[in-house]
Amino acid sequence: MNDTFNEMPPPPPPPPLPAVVPAAPAPKRSTKGHWIAIIVLLLLLGVSVVLNLGLAVASLVGVAALSVGDTDTSNVHFSEEVLRGSGRKKVVKLELYGVITFQGESSVFFQQESLATRMLNEIEAARQDDDVIAILVVVDSPGGGVTASDVIYNALLRFRESNPKRKVVVLMRDVAASGGYYISAAADKIVAHRTTITGSIGVLISSANFKGLGDKLGVKDVTIKSGKNKDILNPLRDVTAEETNLLQLVVNDMYDRFVSIVARGRGIEMAAVRKLADGRIYTAPQALELQLIDQIGYEEDAIKLVKELTAEKKFRLIRYKKTRSLTELFGANAGAALRLPLPERWQARWPAVQYLWQPEL
Repeated sequence: MNDTFNEMPPPPPPPPLPAVVPAAPAPKRSTKGHWIAIIVLLLLLGVSVVLNLGLAVASLVGVAALSVGDTDTSNVHFSEEVLRGSGRKKVVKLELYGVITFQGESSVFFQQESLATRMLNEIEAARQDDDVIAILVVVDSPGGGVTASDVIYNALLRFRESNPKRKVVVLMRDVAASGGYYISAAADKIVAHRTTITGSIGVLISSANFKGLGDKLGVKDVTIKSGKNKDILNPLRDVTAEETNLLQLVVNDMYDRFVSIVARGRGIEMAAVRKLADGRIYTAPQALELQLIDQIGYEEDAIKLVKELTAEKKFRLIRYKKTRSLTELFGANAGAALRLPLPERWQARWPAVQYLWQPEL
């Protein structure tokens, strides 16, 4: 028996594999956008550094300059904005708006020039300019500090006395009360709008007292003093009758000064001024009848008065402009943000004698 083996045929070769197509290389991501963003950030960082350095330098230099601003006006320079008219002669328009004080708006780092300081600087600039023939003071103020009002009043008198031909005209707007009227008394003529509130001739010392609140909260005053009247108007204790009398003497002295200023400026007898100077306010027609003002009118009427008083028909009406420093630009905004919404007199650092009309709480 023949054993035969049929050889199995070899398996068929595997089908050829499909050709592998190499994958396309991934596109490279552009880094252009990243570099632009980095450059922008670096630029912003650089600007921030420069501004901060500038503010730091300005604050250091500005503090020294501002500290002497109330007394030294010789180095203050203004540019002039012509409001109307032409010619060599000038009439300077000054704006007395707001509470009259030497205390400027302040923040943690910066301080802005006060209203009184600005007014004094502008009056002095006008006094030193031989081409200035008159000052037009536009008043919209409830008054303010006794000293600030008196210093501005005196500066206007000095301007008038520097040349007999020089004149001062006041134009009253919404309010020209108390210290606002005190300053107005330095004018040759006073014009008030028909809707002006003026008067409030008088003096006050105002302070908040928190004794009742302190008693409820358990807050007690501890004061070591050299004399019984040293802590007069201490907000955590009641005012005594003796202290009230002492303060009344101060008020009376300042009141006598106010009455004499009005009598001198308006040509009214002292006794007549005392009758109308009980602190009340007056409308423009009432003030005209009492001789506290000369005329009811508008700015055009005030300018016409300037022409009559100076005998000058051709002049430029100008106002001064001062470039604001970095400390003033940034400090004013920061100061406004940090101030509490309290009445002006409560925000003072100490009780003050004031020529101020204060109808608010």
